[in-house]
Amino acid sequence: MKRAPLDRAWVRCLILSAFFLLSLRVVHAQGQYSFRSWQSEDGLPVNLVRSLVQSEDGYLWIATAECIVRFDGMEFERIEQVAGFPYIGSEDCRLFATAGDVVWFASSRGGLVKMGKGADLIVWPDAPEDKEKPEDAGNPPPGGKEPVNSAPVTQVVDAPSGGVYVRKGGEIWLVLGSRSKKLDSPPADVIELLDEDLRQRANNGRIGPDGMPGKLVDRSQSVWSVSPTGELAVTSPEGFIRISMPKGRADSHVTEMLEDREGNIWVATALNGLGLFREDRVEVVNAAAGLSEGAVLAVIEDSRGKVWLGNRRGGVDRIAASSIEHYDLNGSSGTGQVSALYEDRDGRLWAASTDGPVFRWKDTAFVEQYPGEGGLNKVNAIYHDRRGTLWFGGQLGLKRSSGRRVTEVRTEAGFPGGEVTVMTGGASDELWLGTAQGFVLRDADGRLETIGEPADLSYSRVSSILVTSADQVWVATLGAGLFLYDGVGWHRFDRSQGLPDLRLTHVIDDQSGHLWFGSTGGIIRASRADLLGRAKQSNSPIHWLRMDRSDGLPTRECVGGHHPAGWRFSDGAIWFPTSLGVVRIDPNQTMVNRTPPTVFLRKVIANGAQQDLSKQKIVLGPGRMRLEFSYHGLNFSSPEKVNYRTRLVGLEKNWREVGPQRVSTYESVPPGNYRFEVVAMNGDGLLSPTPAVIQVVVEPHFWETSWFFAQATLLVILVAGGVGWLTARSRLKRRISLLKIRNTREVERARIARDLHDDLGASLTEIALLADLGAEQAAGSAFQKHLDELSNKARMLGLTLDEIVWAVNPREDTLGSLLDYLASFATEFLDRAGITLRINIASGMPDVPLDANIRHSVFLAVREAFNNIVKHSEAKSAWLNVSVIGGTLNISVEDDGKGVDDYALSRGNGLKNFEVRMQACGGRSKVSLRAEGGTVVRFLVPMLAPQSHTD
Repeated sequence: MKRAPLDRAWVRCLILSAFFLLSLRVVHAQGQYSFRSWQSEDGLPVNLVRSLVQSEDGYLWIATAECIVRFDGMEFERIEQVAGFPYIGSEDCRLFATAGDVVWFASSRGGLVKMGKGADLIVWPDAPEDKEKPEDAGNPPPGGKEPVNSAPVTQVVDAPSGGVYVRKGGEIWLVLGSRSKKLDSPPADVIELLDEDLRQRANNGRIGPDGMPGKLVDRSQSVWSVSPTGELAVTSPEGFIRISMPKGRADSHVTEMLEDREGNIWVATALNGLGLFREDRVEVVNAAAGLSEGAVLAVIEDSRGKVWLGNRRGGVDRIAASSIEHYDLNGSSGTGQVSALYEDRDGRLWAASTDGPVFRWKDTAFVEQYPGEGGLNKVNAIYHDRRGTLWFGGQLGLKRSSGRRVTEVRTEAGFPGGEVTVMTGGASDELWLGTAQGFVLRDADGRLETIGEPADLSYSRVSSILVTSADQVWVATLGAGLFLYDGVGWHRFDRSQGLPDLRLTHVIDDQSGHLWFGSTGGIIRASRADLLGRAKQSNSPIHWLRMDRSDGLPTRECVGGHHPAGWRFSDGAIWFPTSLGVVRIDPNQTMVNRTPPTVFLRKVIANGAQQDLSKQKIVLGPGRMRLEFSYHGLNFSSPEKVNYRTRLVGLEKNWREVGPQRVSTYESVPPGNYRFEVVAMNGDGLLSPTPAVIQVVVEPHFWETSWFFAQATLLVILVAGGVGWLTARSRLKRRISLLKIRNTREVERARIARDLHDDLGASLTEIALLADLGAEQAAGSAFQKHLDELSNKARMLGLTLDEIVWAVNPREDTLGSLLDYLASFATEFLDRAGITLRINIASGMPDVPLDANIRHSVFLAVREAFNNIVKHSEAKSAWLNVSVIGGTLNISVEDDGKGVDDYALSRGNGLKNFEVRMQACGGRSKVSLRAEGGTVVRFLVPMLAPQSHTD
């Protein structure tokens, strides 16, 4: 940004105020520099600062009259005094920085100490104060052999081959580690190296050989110089400024200057602490510049290039050329604050107030418009659409006007009701509006279409709408951050995406790829490409730039709730209203801090105990741990704007946006290997080039270790295997025992069947034959009848015995045997009764083993069914159907007889016997009537029925 010349007297007053009013942390030099000071109440040990230097790692080292401190932009860290080297801070001393983050402290009596990276080393001790003592003629350095003079060190420069060259008075020394050697005849390249260092020190504000600070030429070629009387002067391409320092004490002058890597100018002063000058990035127009009121609420540039500012007192200021004119809103009733400024398509300027009517600029004044229309007041926003309709939205809802007639827009036109907060034009010049309740609406040919519901915008007040294209609608809210409508759905940007402040007041497109936001926490900028990338990919980075008081803003709070709360001017500049004036930013000239912050781990605390960070790995445990990581990023321009991203790899996959919080805590971290990473992002959106990393190992209790799990698993497997083996062995023994018992039973059954068949069966056959012979011989006698009966009984007993032998014989324990026996029995039994039998046995019947109990129960049930047919059915035909379906044996016995009545179906004993027989073998039965007449008895028997106790 181009700097305008400062008024010399005003700047002198500024600096005096900065040093005398120590309670004021920030003093704004309008259009030029912001100044900030640190003194004893800010953490600086004392206000007398002798020297300062920036080490290679970015820290600022400060030598005060009391001690040396290291500064990270937020906190001062006291450097412990090196043992054996008393710190004398009341005399002149100097600091030097060399490679490897090393800082050298040179005292006024010839002492030199190496500090930094845990390598504190006394190169030369201070010379004694009493130089008359013989032993004080020279001080041999530790490890050296030659005496060293008491002249102070004025130069320390890195040597190309290692170590450093030191100029001490008129002598040149080479210091390498703990050894030092005087160069009696220094080579020409060493002399040139030291001379070049002197030339650089003369232009970077460092203390010269004469003990006075040289001039400082900053990166913008402005020259900072200090006079022998302590006056600070700045010469820039825009002019010369002399900044007078306080004259309260003779030593209240600048002792040294330094430009850090970010371009900030540091000033060390005697008795007035440490000062920082930073070039402003904004310009301010306020009451001091001629505005009638400091609090600006709305800003607009009309088509003729004039700037109009609505203020808190109800008036409007107009900036034209170099003049500022004020105009009141003259209404018939109280007006209140200006709530809206608007220029319509016809070039007419409109103004509205929070409590009054609507006004229009006519010639030289604002005149009340629509008098007598009592409802057209408390308007927040105005819009003139392409059809010529004027829309007025405010606290009382939405209204529109064509000509002189004003009508209210109701729900039938798509308006949900509530307070309208903002109206703007879309990509096709259509109306977009937002409400305090969180609705976003679009005008579709006279009817409002709801694009965003309150739930889509987290029920927050819509403060601004920017339509860059049909699929890029940006909505700012007061409290919920930024929202993007991509034509399909909504995407939110909040603190989890790094948004510095959720209370956005306005959004502006600078037409150069960036969006600018006014907020209650300052002015924010983000790349539109970054935002769109984050909407598509959750881990895509967003680089946020934030401006606040450290950048020249008179206050960090931009005004919201009025329209428009920001404006892009025809010259590309962006203006935002604040309560202390309106600020102007030139996006093309905005200086960006291109120095990324280096991030450091400060400490790690595990279960309340601080850990040693000298190693890259911390081993903790055993058991779960509470881990606390403290860190900081080096940034001196605006350290309070540094935000952080952290993650504990092994516990978290994605980065966490923790904002300015410099401590991350993890509760109850389980045993495991972890890596904590943290990166810092400065206020200009630059990330640390590399994260700060620390390995953390949380060891488990012995019962949580892998070897314990392995051994426990092996033990469980062994125990389970042993138990299984014992169980299997026991089952095997039992099975063998059961098989032995069954085999014994089957042998016994076979013997009984054989004996019954061979002995009893033969005897019954013999009895039947003898009875037949007797009957033939006793023909016609009284004994013939009895002998015939005896013969029949013997034959019937033979049949029964045959059935018993079949049931007992273990060789018949198969399904095939059962089916053969059923078919044979049914054929013979029904043939004697004169009933025709048809047998249907499905093909492919499995010849599987069948328990004797099942075989016998099924046979008895089927026999009972055929017996019922012969006794009760009066049937002519019968059917025996057999099949196996799904492992179940299906046997049905049918007849074409008279059937059974309901009483027999419900209470018949014979039918109940079916159930008893089937229950004995784990099956079931079902009796029903045939459709053609007769009865159907079905027996369903599982093929794998449980063993009976009769086994």
